[in-house]
Amino acid sequence: RKVTCIMKTFLHSSKDKQSLSDWSLRQKAGFFVFLALFAICIGMACFFNGFSLPNLLILIAIAIVSMVIYVLPISLHPVVKTVITIILPTAAFFLLESMTHVVWETIEIDAVLLNLVFYYLFFLFFFFVSGSTKISLDILLIFTMIVGLANYFVILFRSSPILPWDLLSVGTAATVANNYTFSITYLVAQLASGFLGCIILAGKCNLHFPALSAKKTIRGLIRLALCCVLIIPSACYVHFLYQPDIADYTSLDNTLFTPKYMFKTNGFFVAFLMDSRYLRIDEPNGYSKEYAKSLLDEQTETSSTADELPNIVVIMDECFSDPTVLGDFSCNEDFMPYIRSLLDGAPNTISGHLYVSVLGGNTANSEFEYLTGDSMAFLPSGSIPYQQYLNKYALSIVSRMEELGYSTTAMHPYNASGWNRSSVYEKMGFGQFLSLKNFHHGEQLRKYVSDQADFEEVLDVLNQSTDPAFIFSVTMQNHSSYGTPYDNFTPSIEAKFKNTKSTKYLNNYLSLMKYTDDAINYLLTELSASDKKTIVVFFGDHQPNDYVVEPIYEENGLDINNQTLEEQQKRQQVPFFIWANYDIEEESNLALSANYLSTKVAKVAGLGLTKYQSFLSQMSEVLPVVNAVGYVDTDGTCHYLKEATGEEKTWLDNYEILQYYRMFDQ
Repeated sequence: RKVTCIMKTFLHSSKDKQSLSDWSLRQKAGFFVFLALFAICIGMACFFNGFSLPNLLILIAIAIVSMVIYVLPISLHPVVKTVITIILPTAAFFLLESMTHVVWETIEIDAVLLNLVFYYLFFLFFFFVSGSTKISLDILLIFTMIVGLANYFVILFRSSPILPWDLLSVGTAATVANNYTFSITYLVAQLASGFLGCIILAGKCNLHFPALSAKKTIRGLIRLALCCVLIIPSACYVHFLYQPDIADYTSLDNTLFTPKYMFKTNGFFVAFLMDSRYLRIDEPNGYSKEYAKSLLDEQTETSSTADELPNIVVIMDECFSDPTVLGDFSCNEDFMPYIRSLLDGAPNTISGHLYVSVLGGNTANSEFEYLTGDSMAFLPSGSIPYQQYLNKYALSIVSRMEELGYSTTAMHPYNASGWNRSSVYEKMGFGQFLSLKNFHHGEQLRKYVSDQADFEEVLDVLNQSTDPAFIFSVTMQNHSSYGTPYDNFTPSIEAKFKNTKSTKYLNNYLSLMKYTDDAINYLLTELSASDKKTIVVFFGDHQPNDYVVEPIYEENGLDINNQTLEEQQKRQQVPFFIWANYDIEEESNLALSANYLSTKVAKVAGLGLTKYQSFLSQMSEVLPVVNAVGYVDTDGTCHYLKEATGEEKTWLDNYEILQYYRMFDQ
């Protein structure tokens, strides 16, 4: 009887007992929509992860409880409604964060509270606008669920969370999205179902306040006033997160070169807002236009010394890398025998490890570093200069090549709009841009134009050119993902491990490297027979996502989620070579970052150097590697940028000043 009395106090049965036939069309539609969504969660979890009774029972239990709540014609006591309304934004926070990491292991309490401020400000805004807790909670929960799932998939595909500048890349992402497998784990399915359950529960907790339900005119004025008042705490909140020294008095991490870690320790929305301040780049310390000009004036521009200007073909090969730099493992056969022969000291070849600034994606940043000589080290981690900063003009080596009499061609066997290339290439001064629609050779491997076809297109452009040709080709063959089977792709490489359960992704990836190796063999064989001097520059734009190389870490007893600085830099290494079909001085085992590579090529080809390239050439003697992770000195020791002192700091500070001048002020 006591339990009954308590229940009657907090749970009032509806005056009108409803059956399913009495429901409105909206109620019926909602019932079947939620039922379908729960079924999708359960079905996808089982499909991608196999049958797991404990996990399946949890999913079914969440679905049953949620649907029972939806069906029962109950009305909650106002006190209960208020408590649930207050709790649900907190639940949304934990559900979103749990999709990518264990919250209580990574986020300190002050970071949790700062995230909750965002959730409750978000809730209050829509509550003031709508006057309904149900509507505002629905908007918050649906928005949070979508963001959480999107962030989960983005991390899965590129090993990095959603960043503010990714909003500028939605079009590019959409063009390749259909090539990914959108698989979910049981945990993600359970969390998504948890979101659905919270949305259903929010429908039972609608609260109305008389002041927000008054006459239409008065109600509108009150809501407008409340929204305006909310601007003040919201502005203070964002201003607080924008403080550059925030890490000194909170547990928040504002280390931009580790966005995945930053989002884990700070929480998604706090980290996202902290990063948003870098949508605009501030002047470096000690910057002035006059000082930047003086730095350039100190340099000497040199003229070309080449008797005959060679053709220069630059191939930035999509996701090409040698995963053996991460740890030991064996294969049934070498996946890059020809390229490895070039790396091991072949005649007329310069080769080594190239350090790039991206991992698993953001291809455009590697070509930005090559074509401009600028570095992502001084730009926000995850930012895309092609989309954010090169809006008016884009200083690059292309104009220099045209001054020397080169015909200039950019090539990419995919959509021209990707990464805003069509606009940026025009600003850089390329004479022509050949995208997928302009390719005559379109043979595909999986769903992308093969490297073999790309290189055949390169040969066509070379044969048609009467002037010395500069070609910059960005391939597509090896683009992720690596799990989908195709009729026109048969993996031939099999990695061998003692303890790893599955190597499907790695095997497929390494097999693609073998196809590239064969294509490079074909290209250089063709050019070896040419009587026209030609230089080929080859490098990968980045290594593949974490899920591809994780078996290598497991085999070698390493933790892919907790890497030392040296291990982080190994994840930035890709092979590179500069090959010529005529005599050049050989070098091997070089360590070089992508921002220096075009200067190195200019010196090898005898093209002379601009003042900026002269600066870079001198700096590379002191700091051979500078990228978004840090820098490597001449002894091979890795450092964070903030650790630089003495001569190294002077070079880095002047480099940042020159880069800012060239990008934003020249």
